[in-house]
Parts: sequence; structure tokens; C-alpha cells
Amino acid sequence: MQAIDPANVKKVDKNACISCMRCVSVCPHSARKAKPVMLTAVGVALKKVCSERRECELYL
Repeated sequence: MQAIDPANVKKVDKNACISCMRCVSVCPHSARKAKPVMLTAVGVALKKVCSERRECELYL
């Protein structure tokens, strides 16, 4: 989403960031981290949504 400024990687455009956490997974220096509370909340939400198998859907 190009939310991180290449000239200053500490600066994040909060309007462009979609909280996908891709920056955390690809950072070669492990400089970006997710807070444990956030990871727990995401895990709970995903478990709730993904607890049962659903039929495939196609939206055009």
C-alpha cells in the first residue's frame, strides 16, 4: 500500500495503511512487530469467522 515512507521508515501514512501486516512479514531486519494484544485479537476474530467450512462464492 506504500504506507511506509522509504526516506523515513519510521513514518507511516495512517490513511494508506490497511493493517495487513505485510510489513511485519517481509521486514528483513524484524524491525516491525505486531503487539501481542493485537495478534490475540486478530486470532480470536479469525477463529470465529473461520470455524466452519463454507461453500465457495464468486462475486462479479
